[in-house]
Amino acid sequence: MKNKTKQVIYYQDPINDDFAENPTKSFKIDDDFKYIHRNPIFNFFSFILYHIIAKPIFYLILKIKYHVRVKNRRALRQLRHTGYFIYTNHSQNIIDAFINHTLVFHRKGHIIANNDVYSLKGLKMIIDMLGTLPIPNTMIQSKKLYDAIKYNIDKRHVIVIFPEAHVWPYYNDVRLFNETSFIFPVTLNKPMVVTTVTYRERKILKNKPPYITLHISKPVFPKLGVPVKDNQAYLRDIAYCIMKDTIKKAKSFEYIHYEQKK
Repeated sequence: MKNKTKQVIYYQDPINDDFAENPTKSFKIDDDFKYIHRNPIFNFFSFILYHIIAKPIFYLILKIKYHVRVKNRRALRQLRHTGYFIYTNHSQNIIDAFINHTLVFHRKGHIIANNDVYSLKGLKMIIDMLGTLPIPNTMIQSKKLYDAIKYNIDKRHVIVIFPEAHVWPYYNDVRLFNETSFIFPVTLNKPMVVTTVTYRERKILKNKPPYITLHISKPVFPKLGVPVKDNQAYLRDIAYCIMKDTIKKAKSFEYIHYEQKK
């Protein structure tokens, strides 16, 4: 849906440009970073912070400020007894990090995020307790991340992944992304669900940011007996097409227009 008074943002690189507006700065984790927390005291306070404090607060923010609606939640019923992966588009800053955790599932969720979130002083433990799994920089960290994902998936947790990697606020389409992050459901033989954020124009105060709708796809399982690389490409293509098709069918409202520099 077109917006005659929309803001225009010019981009150069559709793959690597990032328009996130947040207080973080460049940061890299060390090889001794702890991806898996088995300490019962840590896990107790993590449960309290995640389920008792953070989720209710974000629920109210999402419902009152953003008027978020969720479509097709029933698609998750068949996944009650297994861990799974959520792949979603990346068109919000902080909200993207919590919208799936708060409104889609009721168990513990983890988000694969950029190291930059750890540049926020004094918040490392809170960020860990909220289920953050930072993107690795080395082979040692990659092995630790994979082990952490397997550990949490085996506990029937949910892993949220942004294959677009970079934030384009209120972007009304889907940017191309590669198949790298789809290695996890393939090698662990677990389903993926695709969620897509779309936008609804306000009926009054139309110059304000639009309201949000979150669409949930049916679960998609990796193919059996197919090479890993082919399976990754298969899941990537499905995720991309679902997001693209959902945005088109929902007639998502274009609040900000993105245009490539000539």
